[in-house]
Amino acid sequence: MDEAILVQRVLQVLRILQQQPQRRGVLVLFSGASAGQRQGLEAVASLSRAGHRVTVALSGAAAQMLDEATIRPQGAAEIIKPGQWVDAPRLVRSADLVLIPTLSMNLAASLANASFDSLLSTLALGALLAGKPVIAVRDGADPEGCGGNVWGVATGNAAAVLRAKLSGHLKTLESFGMALVHEDELLQAVQQRLINGPTVRPTTSNTSAAPAGGEVPRLAAAAVITQADIAHLAEGALLHLPKGSRLTPLARETAGRLMLRLDNEE
Repeated sequence: MDEAILVQRVLQVLRILQQQPQRRGVLVLFSGASAGQRQGLEAVASLSRAGHRVTVALSGAAAQMLDEATIRPQGAAEIIKPGQWVDAPRLVRSADLVLIPTLSMNLAASLANASFDSLLSTLALGALLAGKPVIAVRDGADPEGCGGNVWGVATGNAAAVLRAKLSGHLKTLESFGMALVHEDELLQAVQQRLINGPTVRPTTSNTSAAPAGGEVPRLAAAAVITQADIAHLAEGALLHLPKGSRLTPLARETAGRLMLRLDNEE
């Protein structure tokens, strides 16, 4: 075979291999909240269609709402039911991403207190300890959202101390490195983190921490920046946005709450 033709064929094969998506292991933990349930199942289906290996673990409360007949058609490779023994460290080691689509107040409290008191909390905390990305839907655990409103919409300053404590759990989880998103942001966050490759996280800097010469690190090309991408940033941080990128409405709200200084590149 002509050497030039052989080289062209080798290059063609290499291009094809480079275009193949990297297959990842994804651990999806369903706890007792109903918020995020539909989006969680959609994430399982989307990831499975993309060729990723999805393992689903159910809490006792989740198993009352979801069964194998509902989950299996979404493409889950393995379903772990309540009371089933598993090798938790092995599961964490094999996972490239952990999702908690239905974070409940109970699970949020357990995680915030670093309590390895259930399979789900053990897997989530173990993943954080191992530096694995963990994305959770916050709505069901948010006292100012549907997690609180399910008990009835509060008026005035009702249960202010309790609400502050429950909100504090979410802030603690963010400080642990967990990305908290709203249910309508979950699929986008998963796509950015896994299906389309790792998320390009915004680079921040305080003016006092800028490198010599005043050059501040900038993002590589980015498209949509979600609340999960900026929730970990310090108040008043300088956030450089590359040309063509945009913040979701919730991300813009979070940026305002954190008083981030936005620098849009032209």
